[in-house]
Amino acid sequence: MNYNLSMKQYLKDEIAAKTNNLNPHKIIEEVLKDLKKNMETLAYSIDNEPVISSIKSQSFSKSLTAIYILQSSLNFEVGKEIAENLYRIYEFCKGSVMKGFTNQDSKLIYDAIPPIDEILDGWKQIK
Repeated sequence: MNYNLSMKQYLKDEIAAKTNNLNPHKIIEEVLKDLKKNMETLAYSIDNEPVISSIKSQSFSKSLTAIYILQSSLNFEVGKEIAENLYRIYEFCKGSVMKGFTNQDSKLIYDAIPPIDEILDGWKQIK
């Protein structure tokens, strides 16, 4: 699956209304916000939903899709060191989401939210 196909699919979902007619910088901001929201939903639903839950499955899937989009959007040619660091953070988050979902361990997911929060805060400050 390539970046453009993933982005198109992702934008079809609930984020579409938020990103319609936005520039690429603003779209990444919305993807980061959506990732944070879906990770929070996933962690909460692990603790409070039945073992099999559509909310859990959807937030898991959307979290992984958002991480893929963020990783695919990195430009390793222009900002090599920053891109590599962001890639590693996204890999950490992906691993935490996957392991947390598989093991039904919300703490793994909750622990991966602060780095996304920091990236989002920094991203908002970039003009």
